[in-house]
Amino acid sequence: MGRKLLSLVALLFAVAATLLSCATTGGFSQRDEGITREAGVWHRVEEGQTLWRIAKTYRVSLEDVKSVNEILDVVHVAKGTWIFIPGAEEVLYVQGSTGSGPDEALNPEFAWPISGEIVQPFGESDTDFNYGIDIGSVKSQDVVATLEGTVVLSGMIRGYGTTIIIEHENDFCSLYAKNIKSLVHEGQRVNRNSIIARAESSTFAPGDVVHYELFYKGKPVNPLYYLP
Repeated sequence: MGRKLLSLVALLFAVAATLLSCATTGGFSQRDEGITREAGVWHRVEEGQTLWRIAKTYRVSLEDVKSVNEILDVVHVAKGTWIFIPGAEEVLYVQGSTGSGPDEALNPEFAWPISGEIVQPFGESDTDFNYGIDIGSVKSQDVVATLEGTVVLSGMIRGYGTTIIIEHENDFCSLYAKNIKSLVHEGQRVNRNSIIARAESSTFAPGDVVHYELFYKGKPVNPLYYLP
């Protein structure tokens, strides 16, 4: 009986060790260990880093990063946020900058994305904080790129609807959203005043608007300070 009991205990220990091993390799481990799944690393968002710049550095799609991390707002990701990068083997340096604003001599000449009245300015409102400006639009009106750059996102974002993000030189990025139909694709180069979208009517909004945001070094800035 003693030998049988010892054999049973040994068997139970072996089963427990196997289950523990499977749980460790198949799920998440600690973030400070760097690697969490069989293929992937954790990246901590630093000052001035954007989610699309992080995805580009690791050569993974923004949609994959958004999906695996269950991120609803890919635009405003706070400093210090841990992002899991699927398929990565090591933590990479992602270019990010700090600073309150661009040098006046380096300020690019932006164009208005669309002609219309500003119906919601940048800043805090009664119910929310508007990170950009909302411009009243007319159906079939063209939406243009405010500066030359590369399209880094053309798709749906929760809370924004159809969204286009363009990365420009001098650490600027611009965002176009809400009542628009995108006419561009990710990776496409566009010029200043190139048509990138068309304004559309929506039954889900009290008024048709084009939402426009401008970022400098990853931080939202008031577009009216830079538009002519």
